[in-house]
Amino acid sequence: MLKKKPLKFALGLLLTALALWLSFRNLDWNALSQSFSDVDIFWVFLAVVNVLITVYILGWRWQILLKSKADIPLFDMFRFNIISQYVNIIIPARFGELLKAWLVSRKYSLSGSYVLGTVVIEKIFETFSVVILGVLAPLFFTFQTQLKGHTLAVGFLVVLVPLVTLVLWKRETVRKWLTRLARVFPGKLRRRLLIFLDKGMEAFALLKDIKMTLMVVLVTFLVILSQVITNLFLFKAFGLNLFFFEALVLQLVIIVGMSIPSIPGKLGVFEYTVILGLSMFGVGDNIALSFGLMLHVAAYLPKIILGFVFMSNLNISIKKAEAEMNKFEGQVN
Repeated sequence: MLKKKPLKFALGLLLTALALWLSFRNLDWNALSQSFSDVDIFWVFLAVVNVLITVYILGWRWQILLKSKADIPLFDMFRFNIISQYVNIIIPARFGELLKAWLVSRKYSLSGSYVLGTVVIEKIFETFSVVILGVLAPLFFTFQTQLKGHTLAVGFLVVLVPLVTLVLWKRETVRKWLTRLARVFPGKLRRRLLIFLDKGMEAFALLKDIKMTLMVVLVTFLVILSQVITNLFLFKAFGLNLFFFEALVLQLVIIVGMSIPSIPGKLGVFEYTVILGLSMFGVGDNIALSFGLMLHVAAYLPKIILGFVFMSNLNISIKKAEAEMNKFEGQVN
């Protein structure tokens, strides 16, 4: 499961090297050093604290989705999300989502497919929120023509909204369609797919609860707001005369940039994404690079430290997690 696909790994390595070269090619080391020496540490500290608050908000959203099945303490949700993000940082293969689903499934005796279904719901709402905010923030589409960008975003919504609506209110119809489509797969794989679909779609039925759905939507936007606030704190730390709109656009650019294949930790890709985002607002490369490095450390280092501690407390190593995930995949499929 964790074996690297040679082509994808090579592409990630190539893009990382390119991003590092683009980030550092015109670097003035004296200016970089000066920008760090001028940073207000108080605002950096607030940014780090807010990064952890954001993970708590993520835990709150997941707690809402799982509430009908188990009353899970918010600290457990925080801990499992930290572990998930820690693993995704050191193993850029979205392994963390599977791991956190396994941790909850194991501790609270819940269906693995059901828990994975709630994780899928989280990702769908995150995608919706980013697209919607992208439509409302034209500068997000600076790299394309404004009309083309909005057309892509609106088109995405037009396709995705009906699909999710069908799953929610015509679940049995969708199940019949998928059962027919599954006939193209071999018998054993087909049975696993159908079991996964049955259990996973059960989680989507949660969204028929309008009150809960609205809560999930609000908390999802709260997650992005919290990420934007982290950017604002670091704007203050670097003395940048940028405000909420700029912080929002930067966060949207970062979210898109983080989908690009790279080596563990997103080294280089993260920094160049920030440089591109801040260049929209006239921020020079040296300041943008120092800002990107600081944001990278503030966003990743606390999760790496806490993730390592939490996994150690649970007596789980990456190697052991890999073995357990192989079993878990067999169970949910």
